[in-house]
Amino acid sequence: MATSTFGKQFVVKPEKAHDFVKEMTKEVTPTLNSDFKSHLKHEKDLKEDLRRALE
Repeated sequence: MATSTFGKQFVVKPEKAHDFVKEMTKEVTPTLNSDFKSHLKHEKDLKEDLRRALE
């Protein structure tokens, strides 16, 4: 089974296809709040670093 994502292609061996599909269909914790503000720490650090760099 071949697939592509973000312009890169990779191949999943047939015997691993079930595990691949299982992993790719897991629910994940949202990284954005309903107001679209991130609660990821590294993103807040990045904003601060950018602000300092642009001063």
